[in-house]
Amino acid sequence: MIINSTGIKKSDLTDYLGFWTEKLREQFGNDFVIKKEGVVDNIATAGSLTCMALEDVMLYLAKNMNPYTAEGEWQDALYSLVGLTRRFASYTTITRTISGLENQVCEVGSIRFKNSATDDIFELNTEVTLDANGVGVGSFTAIELGAIELESTATLEIVDAPEGVEAVYYSSGNITTVGDDFEDDSEFRLRWIATNSVKSSNTEGGMRKVLLPLCDNEPKNIIIRQNRSTRDYLDLDLHTMNIVLKSAESNETIAETILENLVDGLGLDGTTTVTLQDSENNDIDISFTKGEDLPIKFYIEVVLLNGTTITNVTKNIKDAIINHLDYGLGERIIANDFYQYINAVDGVDYVTSLEIKAPGEEPSQTITVDFDKYAEISADNIYVTEAE
Repeated sequence: MIINSTGIKKSDLTDYLGFWTEKLREQFGNDFVIKKEGVVDNIATAGSLTCMALEDVMLYLAKNMNPYTAEGEWQDALYSLVGLTRRFASYTTITRTISGLENQVCEVGSIRFKNSATDDIFELNTEVTLDANGVGVGSFTAIELGAIELESTATLEIVDAPEGVEAVYYSSGNITTVGDDFEDDSEFRLRWIATNSVKSSNTEGGMRKVLLPLCDNEPKNIIIRQNRSTRDYLDLDLHTMNIVLKSAESNETIAETILENLVDGLGLDGTTTVTLQDSENNDIDISFTKGEDLPIKFYIEVVLLNGTTITNVTKNIKDAIINHLDYGLGERIIANDFYQYINAVDGVDYVTSLEIKAPGEEPSQTITVDFDKYAEISADNIYVTEAE
């Protein structure tokens, strides 16, 4: 028995041959042993080898379907489900000042220099024309991938240059953009672990949990739509989340909460965008959608008890509607839900007619509400009449 890298026990040939020996003794007697030659012996050995090969395949799949042990393309595919992508190596680019002849043209690739201390070589990546003083700023790319540091104080030594170019050096305003090293499986896994332990809100459920307190702790006041590796919502790009919420909190508070729990690589979509700064003072656009209220009108006709006038009951009927109109985002509104509250008003015998109306629609018994809207009512939009 072998313990592999996933901690799963893997059977070896001895284990399988032992199993077959016990099974075959039921047929051939207790003195049966598997030998190097013989038809039955060869079948048992071949079957054992086949089982071992199948076990290898199953263990390989188990390893690469586990985010803690997956490698290479399997790891990329698993982590993409939570919006993480591997950092591939990129080139370091810099700008440095060139001095030479006045109005001299330096073509792409015509100048190469190296850091005398490290021998890292950089090559001109754009055409540069020196000015009347023989000075210009050129953009250079390191010839090797990865993070290559080039301090402003480094001594630069020209490797190749057109005749007339005298020097390449650092001057005020020159910049260095350090490239990324390739993120190997171990580094990628550490970032995944950190992301899931500190920022667990890359899924709809996680983000919902941290935003819920901003929405009066009402789950129906948050709708989160997210495309992962498939485009389930055609209006959203892949690996994009659209957060819709009904909240009285400020846009800045909502945006800060989202940023604190946002996972790298996950895009945001929404009608409201707040620009914040991350821990590295980079501007980050946080987009979300604040639900819009949908003003609803009620048309109610009631039969009153003897001695009651419509004036006596109108306010109480309106209050009954307002106090029980508590729909979340995208919730369908059904007129029948309100009969019981109106019938319970003192002086009302029963409701003979109740219709509801959304803007631009005819009065009806139900209203379908879009996912980014919620029903809202005011006393002025409730019309109460007495049945004739």
